[in-house]
Amino acid sequence: MHIEKINDNKIKVTVNKEDIKIWNVDMKNLTENTPEAQDLFWFALRQAEKDVNFKVGTSQLLVEAHPTNSDGFIMIISKVDDKTNVLDLLQENRKLSNNHLEIKIRRKNKKSNNINIFRFDNFEDICNCVQQIKFMYSGNSSLYKYNDMFYLKLIPFENTDFFEAENVLLEYSRRVPGDAITEGVLKEHGTEMIKENAVETLMTYFS
Repeated sequence: MHIEKINDNKIKVTVNKEDIKIWNVDMKNLTENTPEAQDLFWFALRQAEKDVNFKVGTSQLLVEAHPTNSDGFIMIISKVDDKTNVLDLLQENRKLSNNHLEIKIRRKNKKSNNINIFRFDNFEDICNCVQQIKFMYSGNSSLYKYNDMFYLKLIPFENTDFFEAENVLLEYSRRVPGDAITEGVLKEHGTEMIKENAVETLMTYFS
């Protein structure tokens, strides 16, 4: 995957055939907005924030996709605000390619049910981490202990708001794959240390 920043409000994401195999996403299920396409889309935005400092915040997004000659596809992702003329934006983006464009709109302020679980080696790392993300993270949180490891479960209110906090979390912990399965294991076999508002509780009592 290659990410190019066109300007402060627009990026170009080139997805090659190797990426398509890894993510199981092609033009068809991209336009159908499948869960795999959603995963690819949010991964691309996280990478864009890290690689080219493209921060979405709560902006509405216009996403246009078109195939390439190398069995991949390109996504042009544009931030849209109330002053943006969408028709002019579409015309401008068409200059980047002569191919057909598939258009998808991402609405701002969409609530997220995405569960994120991070594993920490020790309690001190959790305390240090939450102090770093206290102004970045907004959402539900719980803390578990299992097999001498600590697991912080986060459900952000906004996917877009979570990017910056996630970057900090990954400096102190590791994301746990298969979050839905892991959550069941933690509830059944782990110890629930803080059921709700774990981030706020840790900031208050362990800062």
